[in-house]
Amino acid sequence: MHVIKEREFTVTTYVLYEGKTLLIRHPKFQKWMPPGGHLEENETPAEGAQREVLEETGLLVEFIPDEHLNIDASHAVSIARPYFCLLEQIPAFGDKPAHEHIDLIFLAKPLDLTMQREPAHPTRWFSWEEIEQLDENELFEDAYQILKCVMRKQ
Repeated sequence: MHVIKEREFTVTTYVLYEGKTLLIRHPKFQKWMPPGGHLEENETPAEGAQREVLEETGLLVEFIPDEHLNIDASHAVSIARPYFCLLEQIPAFGDKPAHEHIDLIFLAKPLDLTMQREPAHPTRWFSWEEIEQLDENELFEDAYQILKCVMRKQ
């Protein structure tokens, strides 16, 4: 019998600038990760992604569009959509049982490099060569695969 796990919507944003990506040092996992987190009530995925980047890095970002169609009608307008999505298996931690994240992943670039607020976590810009030099315990495998794809496109 298949047991359905609890699922939560999350957002992740890979911030890219001049051939580098901005990662945060996550305190719980002690790994380099792109900024992201859970969506809040009544928040669109794009709003949540921008909020998480601002909270965790101090930067304002704009999304790198990958749109094929934009709608601007009186009753419906296009909103920024994720670049792609992942279903992530999250192990039990503390009193929280194992669950899944439906992760909506965006690509973005900074509006400028001016910090709007103090970052919540240590941050660092990485080139692809620096990503390749990280120990396998310093970066989640999915983040490595995503960065390999998106950083080579720049």
